[in-house]
Amino acid sequence: MFTFANMKYTVTSKETIIGADEFISRYRDVERIRQFCLQCPGYGKAWNCPPFDFDPRTVSDGFKTVRFIATIIEFDEQTRAACTSPEQAVEVGRQAMDEVWQSLLPRMYEMERAVPGSRCFTFRCVLCPEGCTRPEGKPCRHPDRMRHSLESVGFDITAAATDLLGINLDWSGDGSLSKTITLLTALMCP
Repeated sequence: MFTFANMKYTVTSKETIIGADEFISRYRDVERIRQFCLQCPGYGKAWNCPPFDFDPRTVSDGFKTVRFIATIIEFDEQTRAACTSPEQAVEVGRQAMDEVWQSLLPRMYEMERAVPGSRCFTFRCVLCPEGCTRPEGKPCRHPDRMRHSLESVGFDITAAATDLLGINLDWSGDGSLSKTITLLTALMCP
């Protein structure tokens, strides 16, 4: 595994609040988004990812507002240039996401606790460093803390980021480290 100890990046955020009914009608398309999930190597391997034993629409129903949040990781040119292979780019991107997520996840839980009846939708589950129990057919170790991502329950986060925040997600098509990685989360409130 490649790790880059001198990795440099900045973290900024952007957010908006939108009515839940509007957010759901504009960006929830469970069947279309599920087709993307089916292509993911993690499909069915973590409790916060599909397939589910419930209708994913139910976890976002009944809320009044959505606080949609983008956390943007922007790499400096030296870090990007140091990634000389697609494997290194993936590892550096994952390392940065993990570092940022370690501080972002507790803030998401804090926002959820501050608004009774709310629910946060997170980036990905990292609660079990030893690995998720789902592939073993065992129940989730932390069902009280595990949260779903917006895309896992059928939301088109790419369209929402573009329309609501003016952010075009940066995808690397050539195996290099993208200039930015954007983590998209939300807090749905009653």
